[in-house]
Amino acid sequence: MKPILLFFCLMVLRCCWGPSNYQLMLDSQNNSTAVKDLNGKYNVVHLNDRDVSSYNLNISFNKATQQASGFSGCNRFFGSYSIDGNSLNFGEMGATKMLCQDDKNTIESSFFKALGKANTILFNKSGFSLFQNKKLLLIAEKEQTSFETISFEYSAVSRGSYQFIKLNNKSISFQNTRNGNPQNVICKKEQWTKIINASKSITFKNISNLEAPSQKRLFDGAAIAKLKVIVDGKTYETPSFDHGNPHPEIANLVKEILSLAQNVE
Repeated sequence: MKPILLFFCLMVLRCCWGPSNYQLMLDSQNNSTAVKDLNGKYNVVHLNDRDVSSYNLNISFNKATQQASGFSGCNRFFGSYSIDGNSLNFGEMGATKMLCQDDKNTIESSFFKALGKANTILFNKSGFSLFQNKKLLLIAEKEQTSFETISFEYSAVSRGSYQFIKLNNKSISFQNTRNGNPQNVICKKEQWTKIINASKSITFKNISNLEAPSQKRLFDGAAIAKLKVIVDGKTYETPSFDHGNPHPEIANLVKEILSLAQNVE
């Protein structure tokens, strides 16, 4: 609600006293304790002067890989971005090919056009705003997730191998044989921090839609892998994919999970 209220207030101020959206938001950024760090998931609440919160548009940023991904109203999308201070640019975006109703297609088209035009980002306490030079394109709100209630499970199975990893903020469990006993160790704070940082750009409820980049597992060319995330009692699971080649959206998280398991061994 805060970005919506902010947007309304900006419109009132602009109409009555004249400062532009850009100047008002720049002043807000400079005069607040806004965190000027683009990382994690943001929900888009306004697009081209329109409230679009009902369409569930969102965009996630992975600071480590400079990759952006999210939901554009109809499809999942992914691509690269670069940021330097208040300068922001997106690379060419790829997307799934779902068929949707006309209104969702229109919103999606407007969203992609906005990302393509964006060259300036201004931060506030709730999220950020994107501009083309000084023209406001969209307002997004940071999504907050309680990572204390999250656990992760990763499995990789083939005819001759078995690997199962389970971890949360307290423990790491690793099992490398189907009938063997799991090894358990305490999850250290710095280890959990790496896992959380790798998770912030992922929209968990959408991982079931991630398509595997390769198909070697279908003819025994790779182990069959899956990632499962349990958040507040709700379970989200990816489709199967080739062990060693996860979807780019979860690649960094899978890398960190496997790295922890190697340390257990």
